[in-house]
Order: sequence, then C-alpha cells, then structure tokens
Amino acid sequence: MKKLSLRSLIPNLFTFISLTFGLTAIKFAIEEKWQISVSLIVFASFLDNIDGKLARLLKTNSDFGVELDSLSDFISFGIAPAVVVYLWSKSLFFESSWAFVIFYAICSSSRLAKFNLSNFEKGDDLKKIKFFSGISTPAAAGITLLPMMFYFRFSPSLNINELLIKFYIFIPAILMISNIPTYSLKGIKFEKKLLPFLIILLASFLSLLLTDFWLAMIILIVVYFLSIPFAINEFRKI
Repeated sequence: MKKLSLRSLIPNLFTFISLTFGLTAIKFAIEEKWQISVSLIVFASFLDNIDGKLARLLKTNSDFGVELDSLSDFISFGIAPAVVVYLWSKSLFFESSWAFVIFYAICSSSRLAKFNLSNFEKGDDLKKIKFFSGISTPAAAGITLLPMMFYFRFSPSLNINELLIKFYIFIPAILMISNIPTYSLKGIKFEKKLLPFLIILLASFLSLLLTDFWLAMIILIVVYFLSIPFAINEFRKI
C-alpha cells in the first residue's frame, strides 16, 4: 500500500480549514454576528488561493485534492454567502426569498462542474491559462457580500434599498455561469520594471487591510469587478 507523506496532506489541510470557515460563517450569521460571518468567508477565499499554489509548490497535485477543493468551494462560496445575505436581509426587512439562495447555489454548482470539466480538456492555450470563463466562486462570494461590506463601513449613513439587496444576488450568480472572460491570477504576469510599483501598491493595500479592513475589501472587489471589461477586450485580441 502506498503511504502518504505529511507534505501531501498540507494543501488538503488548508482546504479543510477553508471549508470550516465557510460552514462557521453560516453559524455566526444565524447568531446575527454579521461582521464575523463575512470575515470568515473572506479568510476562506484567501485560503482557497493558497491550497492550490501549495499543491503545485510541493508537487502534491492529485485528483482527490481537486475534487476536495471543488466541494469546499461549493460550501464556502456557493452556499454560505447566499445564506448569510438571506439571513441579513431578513434581519433588516423581516422578509426575504429563499428562492434567491437556491438560484445562487444552482449557478455556483453549475460553474464548479463546468470548471472541473475544463480541467480534463487537453491543451494549455493562452486563453485557458490567462482567463476564466465567468467569474470564480470566491469572486462571486466577494461581489455577493459587497453590500454588507458597504453597510459595515459606512453605516448608519448608508441608505439600504430593500429591492436592491433582494435582487442584487442575481448579478454574481449569472456572472458565474456566463461565458464572460475574467482574469485568472495564475495567468497574470508583469514586466520587471513594474515590480517596485507593485511592491508599493501591495504594501499600501496590506496597510489599509490592517487599518481599515472593510474599506480595503471594498476597493479590492470593486477593482476586480472593473477589470472585467479589460479582460473581455484583451480576450478578443488574442
């Protein structure tokens, strides 16, 4: 019997922690501890970006890890954000529609299934490396939770529209199952002359993240959302 090394378990450990954060976010949402709930989903998204990179770095890629990551993503980013927003909107307006949660879950599961199938396709063409088809589930989770982040940062001056909150969830859900090209982190490359600027930019963002967490997250998600038209334009030129 082939023995597993501790090194091969490290990426999966990060995936399990990400899954734990996603489930626990629902628990805190039930208790109406909204900021903790949203923070856990944000931390889960950071871990989701780490586990795949660790697997490639440690050369421990496996089919089991890929499937585990997909199932974890479905819980943490395909269900948890929609449930959290549903419970939050109920606390504000006393009513909400569970149908929005179901629609979001259906779109996220379809997006993950499509992504898994694309991994079996042969070829490493530039478009496949540099772009996703539709937005990823972690990105969709960030966009879904954006109204809550605005509320945390600018409340009580922020005027919340009931219809906007209820129907807003359709935007990330539809973007997940769309064929709109969006940037993939592993395909983004920079020229060496831009390195000092990028270091300053990253240091500034980390500083803002430590001093004004919700503002930093709002800026990050808005920048990602605004990058979509640039991705579409670049995709067409390749």
